[in-house]
Amino acid sequence: MLKRNYVIDTHTHLGYWPTLKKCENDLIYSFNNYDLSFMLVSFDNEEYKEKNHNSMHFNESLLYLKNFISRFNGVGMLIWVPYGKTKVDIAFLEKFIVENRSIIYGLKLHPFLSRKLVTSSRLNPYLDLARKYDLPILIHTALDEYSYIDSVKKLADKNKDLTFIAAHLELGSNHLHALEVLKDTPNLYGDTAWVEPSLLKNIKEMNLIDKICFGTDSPIDGKDTLGEEIYQKYLKNSYKLKKSDFDKIMYLNALKIYKIKKENLLDRY
Repeated sequence: MLKRNYVIDTHTHLGYWPTLKKCENDLIYSFNNYDLSFMLVSFDNEEYKEKNHNSMHFNESLLYLKNFISRFNGVGMLIWVPYGKTKVDIAFLEKFIVENRSIIYGLKLHPFLSRKLVTSSRLNPYLDLARKYDLPILIHTALDEYSYIDSVKKLADKNKDLTFIAAHLELGSNHLHALEVLKDTPNLYGDTAWVEPSLLKNIKEMNLIDKICFGTDSPIDGKDTLGEEIYQKYLKNSYKLKKSDFDKIMYLNALKIYKIKKENLLDRY
């Protein structure tokens, strides 16, 4: 197995699976058990509420996540942006960003849960904040009416000064169209959450190694989400990328895209 230096998981959550406290414990177990060097966490405080779904006020969720992150080294925040029905106090959000900029690494959007395309004008105040504070934006992409990667491309093309990351490279697809979109969109990147590592062959052939970063959706499948075969193949470099390419996928691209300082990484070796 190729010795790895660092691993950054750019796509993790706090949420209510099955409870918020259990999710916290699972996430930290995963972080430590799989020797991650850094992880980015968003609070999955979704807008689309099914029966008996737990939630908290947006402002409270920011403070909750801040408190969670403050207890651990090697953990950073992505601010989950509810741009659908939820009303957000933009002034409060901007004040929160200013006061906590050192632990905030980007914004997170989930079009399916917000039930709106990312081309909606409701997103404009958040784009302004991303621009003002130099924050990349991670966006859930999938084969549903709100989450196609083509909508993300429209957003990226219209906002060429911002950086976007297509989570899942269009979940549920074979990801090949998503790779074509990445190739054609300079300010759009992707992550590996639930992306079969066999796609690394296509990524390499299309010269897209510099545009992909490791992410897992942890702990959506519990504390051993990273123990799933799909992620073990990444962690063990089962497709035998050369070390320079392997390091780009596992941490170097994340340093660049999310502007994480290398000195903030935990050295597990």
